[in-house]
Amino acid sequence: MRYLFLMVRSLFRIAVLGLFFSIMAGVMMESGDLPKDPRHDNPRRPSPENFTPRAWDAETRSWLTAWPKSQRNEIPDGVGLPREGVILGSDKRQSSTGTAFSINGTGLWLTARHVAEGCDVTWLQIAPKKGLKVERTVLHPKADVAVLETRGGPDGLPLETADMPRRQDSFHVGFPKGQPGAVHSRYLGEMVMRHRGRGGFREMVNVWSELSRIPGRFGSLGGLSGGAVLDNAGRIVGVVEAESQRRGRIMTAQPATLREVLNLAQVAARTDAAPLAIDTGDYPTAARRLITTLRIVRVICRVNPSS
Repeated sequence: MRYLFLMVRSLFRIAVLGLFFSIMAGVMMESGDLPKDPRHDNPRRPSPENFTPRAWDAETRSWLTAWPKSQRNEIPDGVGLPREGVILGSDKRQSSTGTAFSINGTGLWLTARHVAEGCDVTWLQIAPKKGLKVERTVLHPKADVAVLETRGGPDGLPLETADMPRRQDSFHVGFPKGQPGAVHSRYLGEMVMRHRGRGGFREMVNVWSELSRIPGRFGSLGGLSGGAVLDNAGRIVGVVEAESQRRGRIMTAQPATLREVLNLAQVAARTDAAPLAIDTGDYPTAARRLITTLRIVRVICRVNPSS
């Protein structure tokens, strides 16, 4: 009798073990075979990079395969620059849009002064119906640049501290006509820009000749004002201020001017090397990355109708 009990107990254990291994085999079959890779031996949470915001993704997806359209300028690059140019500003306050870009991860941004001046409230668009409110605005008194401050922000783009070599290529990224866009240009020289209108002033600016743009919609680049001007290592070498559409020229603030407005605001920007390389043949991909990760954003300036 005792032997019969032991035999039954042994058979029961065998049956239980068999059922256990059958269940495990079924689970593995349903899950699929795991790759034989040592990196999978220690599972961990997904990288935070997988959750990077993807604003403007649909609007810039075609940039991955589209070819930038070349611009034929009315005036050749070899023609000398005038000593001084004039921008006619408006004394009327009105709502508008422009561009800004992050200069460190604490919520500091650079833009053009005329984009941020006179606003009752300023927002940085981070989603179709969502904005980041600007808490503080610092205007340069004698140049068309400004610092914006928000409660937090994405990683900043580093500022270039060295002098620019002549004939350098640059890439202007922002929101012309309120939509994502980028321009490839070449450095021509510098000139004095006279700003007329409310609080008129004069400043020395850099001048660039447009070579191509994405998307290929020609016409005014209005809305690109405040946009980032980057060299081929992803460093900031200016802020877009104005354009001469007929001549195919873009005027931008000089690096020294950017340092001045940062000193006025008593803030610091990144100066370390950027990991983002920008190639003249594939700059739309880099521009798309900067826009979809919100390092370059659309600025919305609101002016109350009654003010």
